[in-house]
Amino acid sequence: MNILEKIKEEGFQFYLSIDCEGPNFDKNLINNINNMEKFLKLCTLNDIYTILFITPKFAKTLYELNLVNIIKKYKVIFGLHIHPEDLPDKIIEKCPFINPKIELISDYSFEEQKQIILNCIDYLAEHGISPIEAYRGGYFSMNDDTQKVLKNYTNIKWESHNIYRKQYNVTKHLIESIPVYAKSDTYELRLEYFDIDTLKDMLINAIKNKDKVIAITHSYLFDENDFHYKRDNIKEPIYFRLEKLIDVIKSLGF
Repeated sequence: MNILEKIKEEGFQFYLSIDCEGPNFDKNLINNINNMEKFLKLCTLNDIYTILFITPKFAKTLYELNLVNIIKKYKVIFGLHIHPEDLPDKIIEKCPFINPKIELISDYSFEEQKQIILNCIDYLAEHGISPIEAYRGGYFSMNDDTQKVLKNYTNIKWESHNIYRKQYNVTKHLIESIPVYAKSDTYELRLEYFDIDTLKDMLINAIKNKDKVIAITHSYLFDENDFHYKRDNIKEPIYFRLEKLIDVIKSLGF
């Protein structure tokens, strides 16, 4: 699906983006990936496209578990997600300037960002993740140099970030921006944030305003027994939370 054409149509639209993290955030990576199909199936059965922002290490594990072609059966759009402090050795060897203490890609120079991004795209493609249509930096990190790299050296046409975050420093849009649905740096439609009633209220307001909604969640919540639920006091699985939002969408005629 060409989301850039679809997004121009009038009226409310709903998409779900997922940051697919590597072992820096996910100590339960294999179990979470093995539960991924269940979530994609729920979205697809309800005509919801999922935008998978995939890190290189997540792509490698997905490939090793022989799940790449399986997830392609569902309504998915592939995007690139980069945490520069957590890249595979193969990429680090090609980018020896990488500092494991630097967490934001925007803290690197234009040329360094170019090398990181292009090597990550190649790495994802080697592991079956293509075409890559979108970009999201780790911690929503992006600046004008990132935009220039994506515009001039890749086939990526759009990016999706919470534009209120301080890590998002873009002064000139060279590719399309389809932001995460947010009203501030902390108030965003993230499945693991807030209670269900707050999420529902956010969605109802978006529907009334005919907004285009890019919701967000994380791959480390696919496994309902993952430690993040207890650590972050998330009372219900993201499956249950999404189902409640789907009920809202259907009840309002969408």
